[in-house]
This record gives sequence, C-alpha cells and structure tokens, in this order.
Amino acid sequence: MNDREEHVLEARDFRSLRISLASPEQIRSWSYGEVTKPETINYRRLRPEKDGLFCEAIFGPTKDWQCYCGKYKNVRYKGIVCDKCGVEVTRSSVRRERMGHIELAAPVAHIWYTRRVPSYLGILLDISKRKMDRVLYFAQYVITHVDEEARQKALKRLDGEFEEQREQLEAVAQEGITALEQRLAQEEAQIQEQLEKVRAQLDEELAAVTERVIKEAQALQKKIEDRQGKTLRAPLVFKPTGAIVAEKGATLGREHLTLLNQIVQDHLSQLEAEVQARQEEMTAPLEADIEYWREATADEIARIKVQLHSDIAELRARLNADREELLGLAELQFLNEPRLRELKSKWGQVFKAGMGAEAFYEVLCNLDLDKLAEELWREVRHGRSKQRRKKATKRLRVVEALRKSGNRPEWMILTVLPVIPPDLRPMVQLDGGRFATSDLNDLYRRVINRSNRLKRLLELG
Repeated sequence: MNDREEHVLEARDFRSLRISLASPEQIRSWSYGEVTKPETINYRRLRPEKDGLFCEAIFGPTKDWQCYCGKYKNVRYKGIVCDKCGVEVTRSSVRRERMGHIELAAPVAHIWYTRRVPSYLGILLDISKRKMDRVLYFAQYVITHVDEEARQKALKRLDGEFEEQREQLEAVAQEGITALEQRLAQEEAQIQEQLEKVRAQLDEELAAVTERVIKEAQALQKKIEDRQGKTLRAPLVFKPTGAIVAEKGATLGREHLTLLNQIVQDHLSQLEAEVQARQEEMTAPLEADIEYWREATADEIARIKVQLHSDIAELRARLNADREELLGLAELQFLNEPRLRELKSKWGQVFKAGMGAEAFYEVLCNLDLDKLAEELWREVRHGRSKQRRKKATKRLRVVEALRKSGNRPEWMILTVLPVIPPDLRPMVQLDGGRFATSDLNDLYRRVINRSNRLKRLLELG
C-alpha cells in the first residue's frame, strides 16, 4: 500500500456501523480548527478564504505538498506547518478527512431528538412536544433550576414578615383601643363632674329647706311645751305645710307634740322625695350620655378587633398563597412572560428560568441518570396506575439506552457543530465562471452568520 492509499477509507473492512451521540469535547477533538467566517473561496484568486468553510489551515492544502502562501512547495517539507499561513505541508487528499467545527453562540437542539415522533427529549424530560416546541422556539419560558437553600431562606423570610406585619397590626389596633378608652375616661370624668355639681346643688337646696322646716317646727314645739294644759283661743298651724296641729279650744298636751313630730317627718320625707325626683330628672340625661359613650366605645373596640382578625386572616391567606407559590416552583415548570416577570420580582433569587435550547441544556446537564433510573424502576414495579407505569417504561428505555451507551443527555443539544471535510461538499466551477456548490455550504454559511451576529449582540449586552 503506497502513501496515498493510507488516506483512503477501505469500505471492505467493516462488519457493522454504530451511530452514537458525540460530546462537544469529542467534536473538538475531531476538528482541526474553528470555522469563524462564512466565506468559501475568493472568486478572483479561486483560493479558499482563511478561517472560512474551505480554509486550508483547517482542512489541509488544496495542492499536494504546498502551503497556501507558497513558502513550502516540496514533499521534503512534509509535516511542517507554515509559520506564515498556518497550513500543514501534506497531501491534498486530507481535505476529504479533516473536519472543522463551529462554536455556536447559543445551544441548538438536534432535530433527531426533538422533531421525531415520539420525541426522545420529550420522553426523557416527560414533557409534551407542544410545550417543548414553545420553549425551543422562544414562545415560553421553563424553570431550569431551583435553589433549595434560597427557597428555605425565602420561606423563613415570609414567616418573619408575617409575624412582623401581624405585630404591627396588633400594635395599631391596641393604640386605637387605648385611645378610645382614654376618650371614654375623659368623657366620663366630665359628665361625672357635672353630676356632682347637680347633686351638690340639690343637696344644698334640700339642706336649706330642711333647716327652715326644722326651725319652724322647733318654734311651734316650744310654744306647745310652754302652754301645756292650756286651752287654745286660736288653732295652731304648721306654716310650711298649713297642717293644723291643734284646733281652737283644744287643751294642749303631749299628743300635740307627737302630731307635730309626725307632720314634720312627713313633710321632710316629701321634700326629700321631691329633691330626689328632681335629681333623677336632672341627672338622667347625663347618665344616658355616659351609657352612650360606653356603648359607642364598646362598639368601636369590637369593630377594631373584628377588623384586626380580618386583616390577620387576609395576611395569613397571602402568606399561605405565597408559600404555596414558592413551594410550587419546580424544574420544567412552564411560564409565560407576564407570569415569569411576576415570579422573578418575588422569587428571583430562588429559581432560574430560560427559553430556547439553552434552557433544556441546563436541565439536561443537571440530570442524574442513575437516580432517575431508580425512580423509574420503582414506578414500573410498584406504580398503581397502569398509564403511569406505561409512561415510566418508555422513559426508562431512553434512560437505560443513554446509560448503557455512555452518552450524556445534554449531548442531544448541540453547542459545537461539526463541519464535514470540504471535499465532501465541493464547489465546482462551471462554464462561464459560475460555481455549483453543495447545499451544505449554504446551510453552514447561515449558521455561521447567525452565530456571529448573536455573539456581537451578546457582547453589546
């Protein structure tokens, strides 16, 4: 076998082919350089553009044993890499073997694992094709990571805020109750002062009248005592009431003193009853005012307590809703943009969310296949629902296939795109100076243009 034949793939020596996933590291190991420009050849010089899809520094020289710039042009320079143009001096046939790669600005999902039915990516993540497509095509967000430590801190913060707000509500309510009680005490004190004045005034009036009655009674009593046993020429009259103590011609005795005493006592009782009635009449409105203030204050305090209980109940309901919302955050939870903004404003430190293939790439990178396989085996063996066992079996097939083949699930998302050798996607010059080219070159060109454009946008922020 001569030297040229060493580079020819012998199609007679294989017994089987195996298609497998390639990791980004493996693709880079196959590559001889990164393709960063979408150009193919310079149409004036008909030579490949540097760093383009036909770059000689990446894929090898277009002429045997000759570098791009012409510094080295002989087989004796075999294996030397030109320090000027970076092209290795070797056979041009290596352009059928050497691969390049494109570093994508953003991960891209491989259509073999997303567009086929059923979708392997959808089965593995247990999501519907519709939801998966909405994320891949930037129509919906998906939660890619939940920080459990941050979630526990947020739960503690919620409880602390609830206690703080509850104490504030109770303090405000207590201030209101204290103010009402102080107002009631002031009103009662003022009314009691008025009541005392009324009672004192009536007591003074009663004392003055009583004193006059007693003086009159004492004078009449002395007259009776001085004239004991004598006959009256005129009747004895108790002037305050006009009552006759002794008739004309009556002989005065002890019985007249008793009668006088009875008349005086009756009159004093009547005066006291009249004063008491006047006192009740004058104090009734004031006592009614006291009762009004007490009832109004009690009603107001009751209203404050009811409002306090209502506010605390509402606060607790908000707490429970926030706790449920926080505990409900989970990986692969799908969100629209308004909902994402709402959750980000409240729990931005707890979870991460994204869209596009990059979101699924993060989820797949954190996927523990061994743990997932154990959970699925448990579901298959002990699950009660037939439908869930069937779904778990499908997922388990994909998981076990990945485990046995040694492939990682995130390799279904491309971060590095391999570029096949240029001689497998050639450009052929036609009559009239026109060129015919493989459609792969156009597809690669689109990918490079879009990736470079996105990189510039990301750099601009």
